[in-house]
Amino acid sequence: MTSWVCAFCGPTDRKRTKEHLWPASLHRRVVALLDGGEQKFWVARLDKALSNEPTIRDVCAVCNNGELSKLDNYICEAFDRDFCVIRERGEKVSLDYDYHRLKRWLLKMSYNSARMSGADVPLFQPLLPYIMGQSLPAGRNIKLFLEMTYPSEIPADELQDGMPAAVRPAVNRVGFFGCPTPSGMKWLRAVHLRSFTFLLAFLPPTASAASMHAFVDELLSSRPSARELRASMSRVTLQCDGIDCWTSLKSGMTHRIESKRNH
Repeated sequence: MTSWVCAFCGPTDRKRTKEHLWPASLHRRVVALLDGGEQKFWVARLDKALSNEPTIRDVCAVCNNGELSKLDNYICEAFDRDFCVIRERGEKVSLDYDYHRLKRWLLKMSYNSARMSGADVPLFQPLLPYIMGQSLPAGRNIKLFLEMTYPSEIPADELQDGMPAAVRPAVNRVGFFGCPTPSGMKWLRAVHLRSFTFLLAFLPPTASAASMHAFVDELLSSRPSARELRASMSRVTLQCDGIDCWTSLKSGMTHRIESKRNH
């Protein structure tokens, strides 16, 4: 059998399979909650939204049906328990989490998005041992934050024909997130699970503990509603008062464009 390169384990002669942007089991859960609606999938390289979920055929059967499937099962269980509920502004929210399984899955999702859009793929190569559960130290330079997104009205001057007067964080999304700080714009990867916005900050692999602490302090001082998730903890409590849904939807597109200019 001809050898090819699996996106997660490298050169192989194993069976090639399709990797969905979102796990099919998770996508079905979201669609079931949309009351007859459908989730559109924005594809950056095509600059358009598609009705059918994009896939990429670059994952071997062993990776897809093994470790990656275990991560998907974890997030589906968490979705049923916590992420399925749309939270209201001001609501107090507690989330129980397995830090490494959650972060590995979020990185997997971001890696899927990067491969499909053709952006920043090399950034993830050193992280593959971490994503696959082979080396926890390989994920040391990735910081993870959580912020809540709440339902909001669309400003009257931005309403267009056919648009609802208000929007709710009803779908899942993955992309970039721009966070202004005193030292300049910080670009993060974002994975939105309905009301839960997870932010991944990629620090240099050689970053010292002091520089990492300084980065975390600066980011949290700019986003007081966000919380850092840590391996030493398994629960976080915060207010649903981070970013309104309309601003989040708009900024996802704006920051994608600006991020491309700055990379």
